[in-house]
Parts: sequence; structure tokens; C-alpha cells
Amino acid sequence: MDLSEIGKAVDDGNGYAAISVKTLRNAVGATRAKKNVVAEISAGLRAGGFGHVPFEIPNRQDRVVLVYRLGPGTGAALMALVEAAHGDDEQANGAASVLCSMLASVDNR
Repeated sequence: MDLSEIGKAVDDGNGYAAISVKTLRNAVGATRAKKNVVAEISAGLRAGGFGHVPFEIPNRQDRVVLVYRLGPGTGAALMALVEAAHGDDEQANGAASVLCSMLASVDNR
């Protein structure tokens, strides 16, 4: 599985998927999940439009990471809250804007 297949798994899961560190590690062609490898995984996911929880990918291959698509979609409000709680001021500001617009649309139902 490569990072594009990770994206397919997330899309098939309606915007999120639980993926093992071993699978993520294999997706970048590494044999061990060392510090530089988990940083590469995280950067690759971000570049592909994905976020992940936990924010620091563990280096134990038996751990599971929740990978989710950034932006609109299933769970976007929850993930925006998670991002805001762990992000910098810019992320928190962006998350607040997304949540505000989502809540407005929910209230208008």
C-alpha cells in the first residue's frame, strides 16, 4: 500500500480510516518506523490533504492511527476541533471559521 492507497482507504471510509503504523510505514517504503520515517509519513499525509490522530505518529508498528481527510466531509467538525486544540493560532482560527459555517448550516435545518 502506498500513500495514494491510504487516500482510497480514507475515501472508502467516508473521510476517515484507522490504519496501522506498519501499513503507513510500508506506504513510504520504510522497514522501521524511526523518528524520521514517522515525520515523513506525517508530511506525506498533510501534503495529500490528510490529518491524523495522534498528532505524533507512534513508532510502534502495532499502533493504530486515525487518518482523516482535511476539509469538508464526515467528521470535519470534530476533526477541526481536534486540530484547533493542538494547532497554532492560524489552525485554531481556520478551525473556528469552519465550525462556525458548519454550525450555521446545521442550525438552519
